[in-house]
Amino acid sequence: MGATVTREEAEAEETSFAVLGPLEARRNGDLVPLGPFKQRVLLSLLLCHANRIVPVEQLSSAAWTEEPPRTALKNVQVYVSALRKNVLGQAQRHRLSFRPPGYLLQLGPRQLDMLAYETLARRGRQHLRDREIAKAVGPLHEALKLWRGDPLPDMAHVPLISDELSRLHNERMSVYEDWAEAELALGHHTHIIGSLEENVRHHPLRERLRSTQMIALFRCGRQSEALAEYEAMRQTLARELGLRPSPVLERLYRAILAGDPALDGPPHGGTLPGGTLSGGTTLTRPNGAGGAGPEVVAHLSRLPRDLADFTGRQGAVRDVLDVFRARRHSPPVVISGPPGAGKTAFAVHAAHLLRERFHDGQLFMRLRTPGGRERSVPDVLAEVLRTCGFDGDPPRRAGERVALYRAWLAERHILLIFDEASSEAQIRPLLPGAGDNGVLITSRKRLSALESAHHVELAGFTLDESVELLRRTAGAGRIDAEPRAARRVAGTCGNLPLAVRIAGARLAASQRVPLPLFADALADEQSLLDQLSVGDLSLRACAATYERDLGPDLWPSLRLLGTLPACEFTVDDLAALLGSDTRLAGGVADRLVEAHAVTVDFRPAPVYLIADWLRLYARERLLREEPAARREAARERLSRARART
Repeated sequence: MGATVTREEAEAEETSFAVLGPLEARRNGDLVPLGPFKQRVLLSLLLCHANRIVPVEQLSSAAWTEEPPRTALKNVQVYVSALRKNVLGQAQRHRLSFRPPGYLLQLGPRQLDMLAYETLARRGRQHLRDREIAKAVGPLHEALKLWRGDPLPDMAHVPLISDELSRLHNERMSVYEDWAEAELALGHHTHIIGSLEENVRHHPLRERLRSTQMIALFRCGRQSEALAEYEAMRQTLARELGLRPSPVLERLYRAILAGDPALDGPPHGGTLPGGTLSGGTTLTRPNGAGGAGPEVVAHLSRLPRDLADFTGRQGAVRDVLDVFRARRHSPPVVISGPPGAGKTAFAVHAAHLLRERFHDGQLFMRLRTPGGRERSVPDVLAEVLRTCGFDGDPPRRAGERVALYRAWLAERHILLIFDEASSEAQIRPLLPGAGDNGVLITSRKRLSALESAHHVELAGFTLDESVELLRRTAGAGRIDAEPRAARRVAGTCGNLPLAVRIAGARLAASQRVPLPLFADALADEQSLLDQLSVGDLSLRACAATYERDLGPDLWPSLRLLGTLPACEFTVDDLAALLGSDTRLAGGVADRLVEAHAVTVDFRPAPVYLIADWLRLYARERLLREEPAARREAARERLSRARART
């Protein structure tokens, strides 16, 4: 029988990694050689995304910053094999495995200092949330002690890794601020003042850090120095960013100037300054300012209202919430779907549910003009900067505006909602560069080329969801009394949320119209588009967005689908309508699917479907804009093609 291996011996054979400083790997206390530079790049990327699948494409892009060679995939496999054999070792090689579409490195806090740091930081912050300040200090301090310098300094120029390093650096400062505020709450201002002053020198724009330093100076009897720190902050913000200090910092300055006793040492037992956990210091109102009690920190919220009758999408909502709640630094979430699918309502609903997660506020920005045209990035940035309190004219150059915008976001926890994005190029400059911020994007396109994005695609409602929205808009009693007619209405609307909402609003406004009669009216193709219009909501207006999005090269192809007698068509049908070969028609069909103008069903050959209301709108436009001879020619080509099959 083989010798029994003790737990201590097994742990000694483990390879442990360190990224909170220069890259290191150790086994039995000895440094492990990590191989050539590109192999270290792959290892660094895998460690930065420990316990998450890293696609092979990202590993290749990180190792070869220019065009990867044709042998890149094979080289990645060779480097991974070397990492398993030489770095992880025989006993631990199973931790690095292939999981399509990439590789997964599975580690715990004992094997990776970054995970140990995050575990300790979470523990300390949980104590803060539980108001157990004395218990919070230890884990937070232990987390900070794991840092050995700048993380992975020789990888700072690798794009896919540098973003993660910025996140780690900002997270480190956030944990430091939590620790410093906790120490301050326990009355340890004399112990931390030197550390605070050193960190302020290295991070002069972090308002939360400066606030803690000012309070510590005040409590040390250095009131004039605390006031001088505010003035230094004010001048730095004005000079470098063109911004004023936040209302929180201004209130702190006035309180120090007045010698407010609320700034004196903490009450017995210790609380955080003014009772906040993170994100700024809230002061007690001075006497004569409306009575005692905490002031409310101004909260930047620019969200539209959440719909009281928001319906369905429970799985998709959970998906979005999980993305933002699973970790502090989440990828941008792209919500795509056809016009009328309820993308904006969905994003706003999710944003309201995430308000506590992003305590510095939520910004909602429309990326199209009221007429549907794409807004320029400089125009959007100028609006964001004005909303954030930028004093003066924004920089003229787009790059300078981006830098100013990202500097403002870097120290905040803000949820950004960008509505109706036109392309990846429009979105990229609007993504935060650092900081614990969230991004929700709605678009009629999938934005597949947006790096590291999490995608949520909204199709139509299920039939049950459509009926539920009818119940909420037209009245539950009326819908429940005629379930078959209600399902007919929902089906005729194509289960499109906008169409169902319009139908519900029409029914609510016409209480005396029997539901079966309304269903009959919708079933009439001649009146469907007229029926699905109420107030400023109209399916015709929704359909018109396709013309703007598809443009002159693709809209005529969609318009020809108005020739179809029903919703289904094949590539051969489209080729006949276009008067082209099937190769060209297949490309057009794929582009229409990408634009959410049609859907595809594989049976197993692809069959395409266009919504009834969109087909009828296309027919209207075809009759109005296409000469009769061309319409008839397209119809004859379609008839001949279908007769042959």
